Amino acid sequence: MTRPPGKPYLSAPQIRRRVRTLAGSIRRAYHRRPLTIIALLKGSVFFVVDLLRHLDPDTEVEFWNISSYQGTRSTGKIRGLQHCRGNLKGRDVLLIDDILDSGLTLDRTRAHAKKLGARSVAICVLLSKKRRRVRSVQARWVGFTIKNEFVVGYGLDLDQRYRSLPSIRILSK
Repeated sequence: MTRPPGKPYLSAPQIRRRVRTLAGSIRRAYHRRPLTIIALLKGSVFFVVDLLRHLDPDTEVEFWNISSYQGTRSTGKIRGLQHCRGNLKGRDVLLIDDILDSGLTLDRTRAHAKKLGARSVAICVLLSKKRRRVRSVQARWVGFTIKNEFVVGYGLDLDQRYRSLPSIRILSK
């Protein structure tokens, strides 16, 4: 096995503890209310699976495969949203994503969920970058606030590589 790229940033135990805390807060917020989670693929896959292990078993889950990145930069275009469907009429929806960066992806997916009839749409992200956003998006739940660095691991990738790292690492420019 080759050495992991970049510098260590968030360890696997740190991530596990934070996911449990987030799940507890989400459970309390939606107590006795049906919840539909929409996981934005592919980056949120590890995060959403670990989060679901701590949520109520009747939580519904949809997976929307969308993307906006190529390499280390956002293209500014959301690909795949036109294929995203689900019976969201009157539902409380929680969008789950790996990272809140420019805000573009979450702004567009939130609007799409509302267009599909969601009663409410909240956002939960593992990471929120400290940076100026292209779109004004606030996540109700944030795992960690990070510097404006490019990170990989725990679902986050660089051209489809490094997703399977159990921790999060900073890639040097």
